[in-house]
Amino acid sequence: MEYAVQRYAATRPWAKRVGQLYAQTVQAAEARAQMKDVIKRELERAAQVFEIPQATIVCELALAEAWGHFARHGRVVSHLDGALAAALAHTRQPSNLPDTLNLPAAAFFLHVPGEGGAFIAHQPERRALLLTMVRMGFAPDGVNWLQAADQVELARVEYPGELAPQLENVAADWQGLLSSVLNGLAMMTQPKLELAKGWEASAPAEWVADAAHPSCVKTRRKARSQLLKSGFGEVTFCRVPELADGTEYASQGYWRRQSFGADKAHSRLVWVAPR
Repeated sequence: MEYAVQRYAATRPWAKRVGQLYAQTVQAAEARAQMKDVIKRELERAAQVFEIPQATIVCELALAEAWGHFARHGRVVSHLDGALAAALAHTRQPSNLPDTLNLPAAAFFLHVPGEGGAFIAHQPERRALLLTMVRMGFAPDGVNWLQAADQVELARVEYPGELAPQLENVAADWQGLLSSVLNGLAMMTQPKLELAKGWEASAPAEWVADAAHPSCVKTRRKARSQLLKSGFGEVTFCRVPELADGTEYASQGYWRRQSFGADKAHSRLVWVAPR
């Protein structure tokens, strides 16, 4: 399983129930309260066998809430392709996010190859983003989730304000992933970004072909059902055509702020790619 969201669903005993709560409950606050009760019961059972540190409980509650919002808004996964991820890793993160964001959903998971990813929940009424970051290797195969010691890092970002003061409490060893996530969010506003929806790379080619059958609706539905039941996810791949895999960069990229509109009251970001 390539994505942390799949590993979460496969390893947490409450994942299915929490997803249902957030998807079916009208008010997210009510779903959150019920989610806490579900996890409390599961942790009480687990505590009969394992010692559960308080840090683990805090981590699991944060993950469950992020997962719930992800499930509530369609389980959207955005995947930065390898060449784009490498270029963004060599790009200084923006000092501000743009005035207007272009997100694929109100809550989604952004996958950064080689680094990990982040559950992202948008609060448009507050002009804020909640980031729940997980590292590559989250929920490793063959290891009980209680013994895996999975870690998360949380950040809340308001836009279009200065980012540095808001992120000063993020641990140093999470800064690399955080920068890639912020660069990825900024990249979603760029006209040169191309989006292509498809199935994850490990999905059986025959099923993927049937899911895109040009004429038979029944074949498409059956293949799609097979893929989803087998745990394969539909993913939006993000790429910039001019970027090539394996490129070595001698200088960093950066973001340039461009004012526009009446009295230049609005601003947007323009990406200057690394060279």
